[in-house]
Amino acid sequence: MAMPEGNAKRPTTSPERGARLKPKELKTLRTRLESARADVLASLEKAEAVARSAEPEPEPMDAAELTREQDDGALFVERARERLADIDDALAKIEAGTYGLSERSGRPIDSRRLMVVPWARLAADEE
Repeated sequence: MAMPEGNAKRPTTSPERGARLKPKELKTLRTRLESARADVLASLEKAEAVARSAEPEPEPMDAAELTREQDDGALFVERARERLADIDDALAKIEAGTYGLSERSGRPIDSRRLMVVPWARLAADEE
């Protein structure tokens, strides 16, 4: 006798089971994070060098342009530091064994998303 559909047993798997990253994927993602971290650090060093090399007393006509460039530079540095913090957090999560889990729900973040944004904190449907 068949069970009514409402009483059918459903698989009891936790959201993490079966969705964990494979060791090879984790190694690839760690490498990508370390490479991204090196890129961000290099960009920050370059931005700081450019800021230090600015003219001490620009011509009056150049002052407005210099101010705009400094504002753009400050915004770039702020964003780069935020990205660096995201990358460092992701690397720490790898060490802690919690990498790839959404900070909001605890559900696994799709590995395809992590390959594109390895420092992702949330699953795509939670953004």
